[in-house]
Formats: sequence, C-alpha cells, structure tokens
Amino acid sequence: MSNEIPMLASPAHPDADWLPRGARWLVISGAALFVAACIAAGLLLSHLHRQFNADARRELGNLALVLARYTENSFRSVELLEDGLLEMVGSLNIRSGQEFDEQLSTLGVHLDLQARIAALVHVDAAFFANAQGIVVASSRSWPQTAAASIADRPYFEVLRDNPGRRRYLAPPTPGVRSGIRNIYLTRRIDTADGRFLGVVGAALSLSELEAFLSRIALGAGSAIGVWRRDGVLMARHPPADAIIGGPPPGNLGFQDILQRGESGIYRARSAVDGEDRIVAARALTDYPVAVTVSRRGDDVLALWRREAGYTAAALLALAIAIPGVVLLGIRALRSRDLLEQARTEVRVLEEQRRSQAQIAHLAHHDPLTGLANRLLLRTRLDEAVARARRGQACAVLCLDLDHFKDVNDTLGHAFGDMLLRAVTERIRTVVRETDTIARLGGDEFAVVQTGVDHPDDAGVLAQRLIAALGVPFDLDGNHVMAGVSIGIAVAPDDGLDSNQLLQDADMALYRAKSAGRGCYRFFEAEMNAQALLRRTLQVDIRRGLQAGEFELFYQPQVSLPARRLTGFEALLRWRHPERGLLTPDRFVPLAEDMGLILPLGEWVLTQACAEAAAWPTDKKLAVNLSPVQFTGSLVETVTTALQAAGLDAARLELEVTETVLLRETEATLVTLHRLRGLGVAIALDDFGTGYSSLGYLQRFPFDKVKIDRTFIRSLGKSRESDAIVRSVIDLCDALDMVTIAEGVETEEQRRILTAQGCDEAQGHLFGRPMTVPEIRDLLRVQIAPLPAPPQASA
Repeated sequence: MSNEIPMLASPAHPDADWLPRGARWLVISGAALFVAACIAAGLLLSHLHRQFNADARRELGNLALVLARYTENSFRSVELLEDGLLEMVGSLNIRSGQEFDEQLSTLGVHLDLQARIAALVHVDAAFFANAQGIVVASSRSWPQTAAASIADRPYFEVLRDNPGRRRYLAPPTPGVRSGIRNIYLTRRIDTADGRFLGVVGAALSLSELEAFLSRIALGAGSAIGVWRRDGVLMARHPPADAIIGGPPPGNLGFQDILQRGESGIYRARSAVDGEDRIVAARALTDYPVAVTVSRRGDDVLALWRREAGYTAAALLALAIAIPGVVLLGIRALRSRDLLEQARTEVRVLEEQRRSQAQIAHLAHHDPLTGLANRLLLRTRLDEAVARARRGQACAVLCLDLDHFKDVNDTLGHAFGDMLLRAVTERIRTVVRETDTIARLGGDEFAVVQTGVDHPDDAGVLAQRLIAALGVPFDLDGNHVMAGVSIGIAVAPDDGLDSNQLLQDADMALYRAKSAGRGCYRFFEAEMNAQALLRRTLQVDIRRGLQAGEFELFYQPQVSLPARRLTGFEALLRWRHPERGLLTPDRFVPLAEDMGLILPLGEWVLTQACAEAAAWPTDKKLAVNLSPVQFTGSLVETVTTALQAAGLDAARLELEVTETVLLRETEATLVTLHRLRGLGVAIALDDFGTGYSSLGYLQRFPFDKVKIDRTFIRSLGKSRESDAIVRSVIDLCDALDMVTIAEGVETEEQRRILTAQGCDEAQGHLFGRPMTVPEIRDLLRVQIAPLPAPPQASA
C-alpha cells in the first residue's frame, strides 16, 4: 500500500498535465483571435458600407446639381429668346388679330427667327401662333404654305384659357408637321388692353437633351431624368419613350420634393423600371422642373459585397488555421493573395473615381484650354455677386481677341488652337489665383475679379492684360499678333444680377471694339440705349429690305488730267422713315452680323446693273463687295444681274477690300478668277491700309487699285503720304494696273496726283454722290470735261 500511494500522487510523465493546459490555451487564444477578427471585420464592413453609400450619394448629388444648372440655363436662354421676340412684337404696336397675322407672317420675321435661334443648338424651332392657334411664322419654313394649327396642343390651350398665366412649359409633344417630339415653352401675347393675340413659343430639342444626358450618365445601371413638378417625365437616359410626356408613372418616391420644389437624396424603387435605386433629386429655382440622377443600389454596393466575400473567406481561413501551424501558414499565404486582390479592387475603384472626377471636370471646364466654361463661370460669378451684396465688390471683364480670325483663316485651325492655349497661359500670368478665368467659346474669354476695392482695380487689370497679349506670339516659328479688347462691368455699381453684369460687360466690350480695338471700356448706362438702338436697327433692316427703303447713289469717277467722266461708283444708302438717310457704316456691319448682307448685296448688284444699262456704253459702273458675299454664290449672282439688265460685263467693275484676301482661301481665288472670266474688272479698294498689300498684288492680278483717302487727305502736307502715293502709282504702272484716287477734294490734290501719273480720281471735287435723276441730268449735258469748282468743301 505504501508503494502504491506515491504512484497515484505523482505523474508518470512530466508533460502529462502540460498538454491539456497547452491545448486549452491554444483553443482559448485561437477563439479569442477569431472573435477579435470577426469584430474587426464587422466594423470594417460597416464602415465601408457607409462609405460606399456616402460616396454614391455625394457623387449623385453633385451631378444632379450640375445637370439642374445646365437645364435651368437652357430654359433661361429660351426665355431670353422669347423676351426679345415679345419686345419685337411690342415695337410693332399690334392692335388686332389681323395686324398680328399681317405683320408677323413676313419673310423678315422668318429670317429674324432663324437668326435668333442660330446660336441655340438646343432650340429646334421658334414660332408665333395667332389667337386661333394657327402658326403664322416659324423659323422652319416660309411662307406658311398650309395652315398648321396648334389649337389642340396644351401649350396653346393653357395660355389661351388662363389670362393670368404668362408662360407654360409643356412635356414632349410631336410637332404639327415634323412629328418630332420636342419640349415646348410658350408665352402669352396680349394687346395693350389685355385681349389675347396669340403665343410665342420655342421647341427645345428632346433628342439634343437626351444626347447630352447620355454623355453625362455614370455608366450601366445609372439613370438621369428631367421631370415636371407634377410628376410628368420630360426626358430620360436611358430612354423611356413609352412614358415620356405621359401621366406620372405610378407612385413617385420624390413626389413631395417635386411639389415643394426642394432637393434631396433618398432610396426608393423606381417607378420607371422597378429597380431599387439611390436617387438624387434637384429642383430648378425658376422653373417647375426637377432633375434626378440615380444608380441601382446593387451597383453601388457591388464592390462592398465583394469586400464582404473576401472578408468572410479570410475569417473561414482563420478558423481553419487555428488548430495547427500548417493551416496557419496556408492562411498566411491565402491572406497575402486576398490582400493583393483587395489592392486590385481598390485600384479599380480609384480608377472609376478618377473617371467620374474627369467627367465632373469636363462638365465645368473648356477641353481645349482647361479654363472654366460658362457653367462654372456663372457659378463663380453668382458667388462673387453674393459677396458683393455684403459689401465686397467684384468685376466682370469680357475679353475678345482682335486678330484671332486672321490667324485661323491664314494659318489654319491647328494654329488657332495653339494661339488660344498660348493666350490662356499669358492671362494666367496676370490674373490672381483667387480670380476665375473662363473661355466662353471661340476667341472670347472672361475674368471674374474678386476683392475689388475700387473700380480702377479692374481698369489696372485690363491694362495689364492688354499689355501681356499685345506682345507677339511665336507659334512654331510663325510670329502672330493677337491683341485684345476688354469690356468691364462692376458689382454693385452696375447691378447685382449675374446675367445683367455679363450683358453689361459684353456691351462695354462692343464699345471697346468700336473704339479701334486694343483698349478697354467700362460699362456706362447709355450703352443700354445704344444696344436697344442696335437691336431696333436689326429689326428695321429686315423691314426696310422688304419695304424698299434702300436706294443707290452714284459718285462720278473721272480720268486725269482730262477730267473726262469715265463712270460712277454705286453707293448704298438707307432712307430710314424715322432716322433719315443713313450711310453704310451705320447698317452694313449689322447686316453682315445678321446674315442679311447676301440678299442686300444681291439687290445692290441687280439694281445698279439695271440703272447703269441706261447710261452711255462708255460709262462704267463700280460696285463694292462685302467679304461675306464670297461665302455665297457670288459668281451666279453677278451673272444673273448682268443678264437681267442686259449690261456688258466689261462695263462692270467689282471693288474688293484687302479683308477678302486677308481671309484668302483657294475658294476665294477661284471666285475672283471666275469673275474675271465673265469679263468683269476687279479693283482692290482701300489699298495700303492692310497688312501685306504688296503680297496681294502678287497673288492676284487686279485691273485697278484704289488709293485710300487717308493718304490723299495729306497730299502736299506730308512727305510720307506723298512718297506712299507716288510709290503706289509707280508700282501699278509697272504692273499694268490702273490707279484711282478716292476722296479728292481740292485742286492741289488733283494737281499732285496728275503730276505723279495717277490715272483716275473721284471725290467731292468732281461731284458728290448723286441720285438717279441727277445722274440722268448730268449725262444729258456732259459732253465737255467736268468743270472744276472754285474750292470744294470737305
């Protein structure tokens, strides 16, 4: 017994108690490790879940804001268009439905509608409809060969039946004739005493809007919608043609947001496609419209689910690895692979975020220069104006390059783009980082200058910009001049409305360009009156062309030294019913801007040839051409005018300015040679005032060269003018070209020109511009040379 008791009290092996304790420790440690890993994984997945949702909501909210502003700007541009059309109708003082039909169904109104929507790519058409719903004028066609009625369309009925309602936004509706669905924004037109006359409307292109939405969409599974506040779907990407323009598609989760005009982000099942979506809704400020941007909930959390799968796999591997070191090693290897996969997923996610950031950047910046676009400029200007309301002034500077078109036309568009990028870098060296630089399109830029202590601060910035851009640019070895003209508006002095400030700065820019370019001008209140006059003249030009208010005067041209009458130059005048007789400098630039110079130039050629046909056959006719006429069918126009008048082509002389050759293209030279082929003479007008006059004489063999009046005015008083005139006459004599001096007003000028060998002359010394009856009287008695007056006045 004594031998057995110690055996029961002492262990047979030293490790017998250690193995159970060690195993229990491993199990407890492994379990603790596993529980800790589960808790960490849960926290991580919870954080990632919140992060993915927050990122998606922020991204959708930002994009909804951008699209809402784009949509609001689109509607606002249409309202500005309709404001101008209502102003035009008001100027006509229409008092009855009959006057409405008569005065708005003209070619002039049709052309005006076309011109006004030319720059609005999202506007498909503009139109006027009378009180019976009959379309009397449209930008699409003229004349209205068959009556088109919109009397049954909501965008007409609502305004007709509700006198207190001034405008109406209609969902996509098929056009009466085209059948193309467009969004219609219409405005009511009343007489002065409140009687309904009709509507003015604009059709916003649904296809253009949906194409824009497709370019902005975030990819597969995303959707963008434009809704009216009553729940009617106006446009969508992906398209949903079956419900576009119809009643609200079921229960809309954002119905309250629409009706209250608020914005928000929520999760709901889509009433359009039944998908569970995260939706960002943004209501427009000034229009009963909201924009929604959404993504499927599954797409938003797809990466999170993959992360959860990887985490679960890691936990399973950890559970398997706890019993032994071998499995622990396998888990370590597996963890390494999982980590690499996780890194790959993170890289993919970052690439997607970079792509989305690039989309957001493109929505706010000009792709060529990287500068802010109109949308971002408007945002920054709104912010600056808000600060100006609190006392911190700001300024808007509108910039226009003086010679960009010359570079584009002579060197090509690639060099034009190169110049725009170089100009951008120059502007950046002058403007502070806190200010905003934007490219508005073409060669137009704008700067929002903040923190303006005094309006002179804006003038100092403008002077620095003019100096910086006045230095020649080196474009791959081509030295070109850009130059810049600048218009300035200052807030709060010139107002606290962003749209008005931009318009004011643009008017000041127009004044700077009119002052000779290369300068700046501040906005002044009287510029509004001048802008109104300009718009009034634009309307009047169309009316005047139809009403036959334009007429031709003729100035004699004589040979030297004999003073023998050789012909007449046709000079266009406008006998305005209110403003009297206007010279071309008052209306030709407007006609060129409006695209009316082609019909006006065609009328001049036809009328002048018809009147010249009655002159003696040795008397020639000179007619000026606008550079814009070279973009049309000029040769056919000249041919038709000669044939209709029965005028010998050898009696017609066409005068072109150096501007035509400054824009020289192969087509321009072909046109000039075709005109010469008709037997018509070609004269170079205003010689010596351009950039490379001698080169023009080499590139095209002119029949006649006209010495500009600026040199003739200083004859006998300036050695430089005497030398230039003598050189031109000698050069043309060597090239077998006739020289004619314009603006000859004194006997001393005539004597010097005769002594230097000038062939012909015209000016007040020989006769002022004459009417057709005066020409007949002169030709009836003109046998001897024209007498010299004692002294012609200037």
